[in-house]
Amino acid sequence: MNSLLTSEHRMIFAGIADFLIPNTEGMPSASEVGVQGPILDRVLSLRPDLSEAFFRGLAKSIGHSAADATNALNSGDHEAFGAISLVASAAYYMVPRVRELIGYPGQENRPDPDPDATPPYVANGMLQHVIDRGPIYKPTPK
Repeated sequence: MNSLLTSEHRMIFAGIADFLIPNTEGMPSASEVGVQGPILDRVLSLRPDLSEAFFRGLAKSIGHSAADATNALNSGDHEAFGAISLVASAAYYMVPRVRELIGYPGQENRPDPDPDATPPYVANGMLQHVIDRGPIYKPTPK
């Protein structure tokens, strides 16, 4: 865990993240999937360039409701708001449960296609009506 993150930081971040990503239409809120936990440490380790603005935004949010803190950052410190928002959304979409709910399995290794093979869209006849029609175009004016 990131030694700079206190339980207060995590609580403030969870509130702001829930304000940005609420529970709606079958999708869990940010804190319901644990964006304030170890995944937060992971995101910040991957994007250390966001740390200064992220922590500044959390510091400015102490003692305010999540809604008030988020709105104040959005209007008064765009960099901090952007950092917190990016960290929240990145952490949210890194959670396997969220990716499963939206039908995104994550990055997959796909082998390079054979450059000499006939592409499926040609082999399955999908383009045959275009081939049968022949070339059509309008010449450009001179």
